[in-house]
Amino acid sequence: MHVKKPAPFTGIPLKSSVLLASAMFLAACGGSSGSSDDAHTDTDIDTAGRLALFDTGASQLKILDLDSSDVLSSIAMTGEVPALYASPGNRYVVATQRGDNLVSFVDSGLYTEDHGDHMHDYAETPSQLSLTLPDHKPTHFTVGDSYGVVFFDGDDAAASSRVTVFTDETLGSNSTLASLDLESSMHGVAMMADGHLFVTYRDSSITGTTLPTMVERYHLDGGIFEFEERYSDTCPALHGSAMGAHSIGFGCDDGVLIIDLHEAGYPTIKLTNPENLVEGSRIATLLGNHDVEELVALAGDQMFVIDAEAESESGVYTDLDLGTGVAPLAQGFTTHGEVFYVLGDDGGLRLFAPSSDWALLGTVQVMDAPGEDDGSPSIALSSAQDRMFVLTPDGQSVIEIDTDHGETVRTIDLGFSASGIAWVGLAEAGHDDEEHSH
Repeated sequence: MHVKKPAPFTGIPLKSSVLLASAMFLAACGGSSGSSDDAHTDTDIDTAGRLALFDTGASQLKILDLDSSDVLSSIAMTGEVPALYASPGNRYVVATQRGDNLVSFVDSGLYTEDHGDHMHDYAETPSQLSLTLPDHKPTHFTVGDSYGVVFFDGDDAAASSRVTVFTDETLGSNSTLASLDLESSMHGVAMMADGHLFVTYRDSSITGTTLPTMVERYHLDGGIFEFEERYSDTCPALHGSAMGAHSIGFGCDDGVLIIDLHEAGYPTIKLTNPENLVEGSRIATLLGNHDVEELVALAGDQMFVIDAEAESESGVYTDLDLGTGVAPLAQGFTTHGEVFYVLGDDGGLRLFAPSSDWALLGTVQVMDAPGEDDGSPSIALSSAQDRMFVLTPDGQSVIEIDTDHGETVRTIDLGFSASGIAWVGLAEAGHDDEEHSH
């Protein structure tokens, strides 16, 4: 597999570039809870952020500085190759090792403190937290309402499922916010939305599958989750979930279960499967963004835009066409939902505009088509710039894409073989927390 040179964007620019200015101050600020000295003269640090990558050869989590392309820190991690995510506020790396029953955390070293009259940014050496979550089979991680949520599948013979919730603030004190033990084990998921926990449910009498069939709702009260409702609408063989601007969706073998977040009582809507769904297929993956009304569903190589509030039944599902013979390898929304991207198995990155009736803006030829022996590419998104970082299937390099102008910016040769990628740093617009769907 060979990385191609930058190719022209075969579409139109998404929007005008926004220049991020750094405010410079003459006096240093005190009161940092960090470990570095406090002799900063900047209160607003202009940085592209950092990438977390797992070096499979050295069994180390490496934090790479995007400004210099240097590795700032290498942290040993034993056990299986972890899945990597960013915490709700983008400060911490969340590393889940399902087979090792472990979740661990690494401080990226980039964070912001409120000093009363201004916000102060810090850039310090990355470090591993002493906090770990040693529960059974951590499988799904989601972010919403500034909460990070880990769903532990559990094991019928060892433990029931468990949900643990944290924020960047609790991680800063090496602690979590709350946990919920469920009745049975399952391959499930949980999400925080509008201050409520929406979590899957499986009757322990069900055998032959670990997939849940229903959804429950709780509210958080003083560090304890209080039960509110188990929805009567069922979702057989539930798999796949996402949260959009006003709804949560769950994939079912007979359609999609939608929870309406902007109606009192959070009612459900049950959608049947699309009429043109390939026989024997089902919707098993959903994607959403906090700034986009619609959800996107994947069923094999088919992709559908879901508008649960469409005026007619025929308008609920709209096909998202990738081109004849093209299958998706990786997909998702950019941070604020301006773009929905799909990296196809032809090496082309397709950029769609949700706000323009999901029009195809263009295609960026990122790489040659991966071969049969190549792995799958991984993608991380910056919350500071309109940037996407593609870890190539061979794990040897990272391709930086400008999603605003639709062009390749650079290729970073890593010098090691990486698996997994996550962006951490200082988010734009005052470094506000964002919601992500996985």
